[in-house]
Amino acid sequence: MHPAIKCSAVLLAALLLVSRASAREPDAGPGPVVTMIAGKPMSCQDIRGIAVHTLQVANLGDVGRAGVVNRVPIIAIDPIVIDRLPDKLQIFFYQHECAHHVLGHWFQMSLGMESDADCWAIRHGRDTGIFSRDDVRSFAPFLAKSGGSPFGHLPGPERARHLVQCFDQP
Repeated sequence: MHPAIKCSAVLLAALLLVSRASAREPDAGPGPVVTMIAGKPMSCQDIRGIAVHTLQVANLGDVGRAGVVNRVPIIAIDPIVIDRLPDKLQIFFYQHECAHHVLGHWFQMSLGMESDADCWAIRHGRDTGIFSRDDVRSFAPFLAKSGGSPFGHLPGPERARHLVQCFDQP
């Protein structure tokens, strides 16, 4: 399936799921919506303080994606892809997608937003006691084969070094 068609299908499915959830939850604004990532409860709020909904979407083509559907901020996670990763790396990828919402990337996009999301995720994990420096260094083998992306994801080895630099920054 063509990537643009696949992405459109995923977003349409997300729209339907979010529309159903919104119909059941009339006050789905501020306040946490908890999801389990690597057996730990996680939640995310966007730059406006709106709860971000997490959806499980098979065949996403990536670990996760962040977006806004019908004005509802979402994180789509591919359960098959994420379950193959170590727990701390699962949390990193969830926090990376959350960072796009926290940093308001959907309101003002930039070429550096992927690196900014990486840094936010690593610092948030460090500051909340989830990640140690060794945890972050352990991500390198899993990122090694990534060629980066046109959206601004750094190539694997460079991204791994960048994550450690983010951890070391105040």
